[in-house]
Amino acid sequence: MVNEGKQIFHCFGCGEGGDVFTFLMKVGHFSFPQAVEELAKRYGVKLPRREPSPTQKKEMAKRELLFQINQMASEYFHDLLIRRREGEEGRKYLSQRGLGEEIIKEHRLGYSLERWDGLVQFLSERKVPLEMAWELGLILPKKREGWYDLFRRRIIFPIFDLHQRVIGFGGRIIGEGEPKYINSSESSVYHKGEILYGLHMAKRYASEKDYVIIVEGYFDLLTLHQYGLKHSVATLGTALTTQHIRILKRYTKNFITVFDPDQAGVQATLRSLPLFLEEEVVGKALILPKGEDPDVFLRKGKLEDFEKRVAEAVPLIDFFIEWLMKTYDVKSIDGKVKIAEEGISLIQKIPGKIRRNFYMKTLADKLDLQESLLYEMLRSSSEARIRPGEKLQKPFVETSFPKSEEMVVRLMVHRPELIPTVSEEGILKEFETPMLKGIALELESLYQRKGRLDLVEALGSLKEDLRGKLCEFVFQESGLEEGHQEKILKDCIHKIRKRKLRKDEGELLKRIKEVEVQKGGKGLEALLMERQEMAKRERNLQRR
Repeated sequence: MVNEGKQIFHCFGCGEGGDVFTFLMKVGHFSFPQAVEELAKRYGVKLPRREPSPTQKKEMAKRELLFQINQMASEYFHDLLIRRREGEEGRKYLSQRGLGEEIIKEHRLGYSLERWDGLVQFLSERKVPLEMAWELGLILPKKREGWYDLFRRRIIFPIFDLHQRVIGFGGRIIGEGEPKYINSSESSVYHKGEILYGLHMAKRYASEKDYVIIVEGYFDLLTLHQYGLKHSVATLGTALTTQHIRILKRYTKNFITVFDPDQAGVQATLRSLPLFLEEEVVGKALILPKGEDPDVFLRKGKLEDFEKRVAEAVPLIDFFIEWLMKTYDVKSIDGKVKIAEEGISLIQKIPGKIRRNFYMKTLADKLDLQESLLYEMLRSSSEARIRPGEKLQKPFVETSFPKSEEMVVRLMVHRPELIPTVSEEGILKEFETPMLKGIALELESLYQRKGRLDLVEALGSLKEDLRGKLCEFVFQESGLEEGHQEKILKDCIHKIRKRKLRKDEGELLKRIKEVEVQKGGKGLEALLMERQEMAKRERNLQRR
């Protein structure tokens, strides 16, 4: 829910809340500086630029040069493929793989000569520092002196970041030879665990379709795009990472993985499941017939069949349970125990309680066991993960608050003109709840400094655990009837003081009893005087 007047949002489902920057950071997975820049760009606001240090300037200049070298190399490879006579072999190979001119140009595919120094010579003629081309993994040093090309007689796949900049390259050999695929090494501008091939093209389509298809190889991705499935991306020779998922979450929370139907492909699919659960995205599996991959499958003219399989993709958790049933002997006790243990270890990571309970029931039915037995196993495994003493170390999470304290904070939020009264009464010192006290003191401090209450500023100054509670109070206006706020505040202050007095009185009587049983009763007189003062406070409170 968004409160336009107060310029904040709050989600009553997960408890998240904050200002426009927090909203963009949560929804778009931006860092704070990125959120500020994004909003400034959208609304034409010029941000003041802080002058970078000499070291930062040097690093920025180097990064820019690295991007330029990659761009030059990309243009060199692309030109060889589409314009030069020497690129005929590459053009013929791509034609055999079923790729048309449009997709070749769209992804700026290239070709590298069989020569050892084609790119080296091209870069040298343009005065490029070859050490930097080496840093990017484009060339390698010879044993004695000089350099040679990494990519030779290969189809070249430029790898782009989200800003359409070339950050790395992949190469597929033409003809026989090993390795079949090679990639430029990681560098300061290229990190495989954060980059997905084709995402610079797919992000718009993934948002529109509200799901993304994830495959493994360059040609799988290119063929999917050629057949109109442009909401597809590919991993770059690595397993799917948490960072990959977080980047994709900017565009959709629905993922369909398409991996080879062999054992390695199944394992890759299963490895992604815990990541999907932890990141709270919906993961599904699309398994093709044995011996097929998306590239081959689609080039056989099976687009309609593929789209049907996409529509019928199986939730990964269902796929996992079925895999367990096939992997272990469900008829044996040991097999059932193994299935139950591995199933529970993943089911407990499912964020939604209803969905989690559904899969516990499904697992129990498949194993012909009572649900209560699985829940007992779940409790045991949860307790086993908690180290001795860890329960004591966990911070106490306050879920219910004294109504009078909560009402005072809500009055401060919705009727800030009452904050001076709150300050004069000094009632915040008597709050028992640390969370409410923290919020109230921050609101009081802001009001005293500015003479008004800026909720956006308050949200920015509060710790994350307090921010969500403040947002919740902003959207709770019931019980604050117009014309009765001062009386409500007075009643709340009275209740807080009365409760505090009773608590103090109980503690004092306990101390008096302890002293009375001691020999000599040292300190008893002081405690009795304190008791008289407390009685006076109680009489004064009753008169109000």
